[in-house]
Amino acid sequence: MARIRIGWIGWAGLVAAVAMLAWAARAAYVEGDNTKAGSPPAKGEAPVVKTNHVPEVLALLGNLTVDPPRRHKNMVVFPIRYSGKQAPGAWTTLDDATAAGSLKVSEKDQASVPEVVVENTGDRAVLVLSGEIIKGGRQTRVARKDAIIETRQKVAMAVFCVEQHRWAGGKEFKGSGNMAPASIQDSIKRGADQGRVWEGVRSSNQSLSPAAAPPTKSLDDGMNSAPAKARKEAAKKDLGKFSPPDTIGIAVADSRTGRVVGLELFGRRDLFERLQEKLIEGYALDLVPPDPAGDDADWQKMTAKDVESFIARVLEGTSQYEETPGSGRGIDLVSGTVRGKGVAVGESAIHLSIQDLQPQPTPVKPIVRDEPAPARR
Repeated sequence: MARIRIGWIGWAGLVAAVAMLAWAARAAYVEGDNTKAGSPPAKGEAPVVKTNHVPEVLALLGNLTVDPPRRHKNMVVFPIRYSGKQAPGAWTTLDDATAAGSLKVSEKDQASVPEVVVENTGDRAVLVLSGEIIKGGRQTRVARKDAIIETRQKVAMAVFCVEQHRWAGGKEFKGSGNMAPASIQDSIKRGADQGRVWEGVRSSNQSLSPAAAPPTKSLDDGMNSAPAKARKEAAKKDLGKFSPPDTIGIAVADSRTGRVVGLELFGRRDLFERLQEKLIEGYALDLVPPDPAGDDADWQKMTAKDVESFIARVLEGTSQYEETPGSGRGIDLVSGTVRGKGVAVGESAIHLSIQDLQPQPTPVKPIVRDEPAPARR
C-alpha cells in the first residue's frame, strides 16, 4: 500500500524548509528579524531556515510518514511513523507510575481545587498529558498541561475539577485510565476556565450516558458508564493497536465532515505504545455517536493527502515555548483555528497534541513573545 513521506510531495516553500531539518533543525528557530536578511551562513555552518516554529516542532513534523488508515464508523485513524532520532532516556506514564507507586499525586496540605502535588520517587521520567484524569483526593481532576516529572522531582501541577458536588475524601490520587474527551481537551487548549470545563463535563456526560448521568457529575464516572464502555470496546475492536516499531502517533479524521480534527505525536515509540488506546478512546467518544446519522455512502473518503494538508496548515502557524510544571519546556502552537500544546526536553518534543475540533469565528492572532523562553533543561 502507498505510503507518503512528508517532505517528498512539494508543499511549496513551506515544506522545502522542513525537508532541511534532518541536518539543520537546531539552527532553525528564528523569530521576527533576528537574522540579517540576505546574510549567508559562514563556511562550514548549516544554513539558517527562517521559520515561526520552535525547532522541536519542526524536527518532529519534518520526518513523518502517513500510513493507510483504519476506520471505526465515521472515525478515520491514520498511523504516523517517524524516521528521526527518538528522545533518549527512560520514561513511563502517569497510569503506570501511579499504579507502581513510584508517582505520588496528592492534595496540597491546604487542599485547593486548581492545584495538586506530584512527586516522582522512581527511576524513570514520567510524562503527564494534558487531559489525563486523576481520580481520588477530594474530587476528580484533569491535568491542564503536559508535564515531565523527572526522577526525584516534586512539583505543583495545575488541574481542573471534573467532578462537581464532592469535596470530601482522602489526599491521594491515581491515574484513572481515562483521557478527557477531545472536545474538553480542545477547550483547555483554547484557554477555558473552570466554568467552561464544567459545561464540557455536563455535555459529555449527557452524551455518554443520557439515561443515567453520574450523580456526582464526575467525568470519569461518565466515561466508565456501561454505554461509554460499549462504545470504547467497539472502537477498540475496529481500530486495534498500531504496532510498527517506528509508529509514534496518529491523525484522526471525521468522514462525515471530511476534516482532520487532531494529531497526537510523541518523541518516543514506547510512550505512544502505552498511551494510544486512551487517546483513541478520547476521540471516539466525541466523534462517533452511538448511531451516526446519515448513510455512510455519503461520507467522504479520507486519505493521507488530507493529513498532509492539515500538517501544512500547522506549519503555516507559529509556536513558542511556555511554562509547564516539572522539567522541560511547554509548547504553545497557533495556526488560524488550529491549536496545539505539548512539551519538550533537551532537543526533542516528547508530546505534541494539535486539534481543530471547534473552529472559532475569528482567526487567532499570532503570539509574540515579549520575554525570554524558559531556560533549557
